[in-house]
Amino acid sequence: MALTDPDGLIASHEGPLAIDEVQKAPDLLRAVKLSVDRNRKPGRFLLTGSANILTLKSVSETLAGRIVLHELYPFSFSEFSKGRNPGVLRTAFHSEKTQGLTDLFKKEKISHKGFLSRVLGGGYPEPSLAKKASLRDRWFKSYRKTYVERDIQEISAIERVPDFNRLMTMAAARTGQVLNLSDLGRDSGLPYMTLRRYMNILEQTYQIFLVPPFFTNVSKRLMKAPKLYWTDTGFVSHILDIHDADHLGNNPHLGAIVETWVASELKKMISLESESITLYGWRTQNGQEVDFLIEKGGRFLSVEVKWSRHIEKPALRSFRALKDSLRHHLVMGVVLYRGEDVLSLDEKLIAVPYESFFAHKQE
Repeated sequence: MALTDPDGLIASHEGPLAIDEVQKAPDLLRAVKLSVDRNRKPGRFLLTGSANILTLKSVSETLAGRIVLHELYPFSFSEFSKGRNPGVLRTAFHSEKTQGLTDLFKKEKISHKGFLSRVLGGGYPEPSLAKKASLRDRWFKSYRKTYVERDIQEISAIERVPDFNRLMTMAAARTGQVLNLSDLGRDSGLPYMTLRRYMNILEQTYQIFLVPPFFTNVSKRLMKAPKLYWTDTGFVSHILDIHDADHLGNNPHLGAIVETWVASELKKMISLESESITLYGWRTQNGQEVDFLIEKGGRFLSVEVKWSRHIEKPALRSFRALKDSLRHHLVMGVVLYRGEDVLSLDEKLIAVPYESFFAHKQE
């Protein structure tokens, strides 16, 4: 009925009405629009789907001015630890010095292998809660097959599935890196326009997201290449044939996968905030880089990812360069590391263990 008589389907339900996989019947949005215009009572329709319908060519109606959008991410680390973390960013933005934050983060005990297992499990419900690695691998294998051979074909025809699968593997190997379409196109052997279309499909279906670099000049942010991240570290690890924590711990992609995990966790934290917050990266032409820059109302928090138990001097140098660049607009910097203690490195820089930062519990 959604396909043959969308107006009749919507007219027969005053609401509340939940419609899943709405991208499979794009004309439903037109019928919903007419119904909403007749009755402006909010909350009558909950529309969900596994693709960003606003970016699909098959969808002509966007419901602009009539819809509230919310991206539902995989499970966060704080959900696995039964914590709540929406207050972390808010508290940090209102803190003047790091000394006052050291008591905010409670010690969370998790072993090195346990943390890697959590990164490896990702956040999708079934694989992340699987008791055995074989069950997780079987789920991801089936997920990839149905995603490529069925879900994507309903959105945009893929001429050669093996080419798209090869591109997924190459993009997985580049997670946490600056996106260079020329290099990716050369290595994959795909024509530039086909490559762009395939990458757009990965983004439309929430497999990847891009983090732009921050520049005070807005046009430069649009011109410079963003960094590529996969939404779920469980899936990207599966694509790269990483199946257990020991393998991940000794894998050359470890640093990039951990950074990807942090990027995804930050996106989840930001989605819980009621105010507008934007995630950027920051790097200079002479090679200084801070992994993440979080902006809210012209003020900034920085987050640096380090896979070590001690804070090295290069991390401090990059932060000082960032502080010189942003001056008073920089509220605070956080260095995530594998140590056990929360350390105030100076009045604007604090070192926090990964699990303490992301599993922070609201009192």
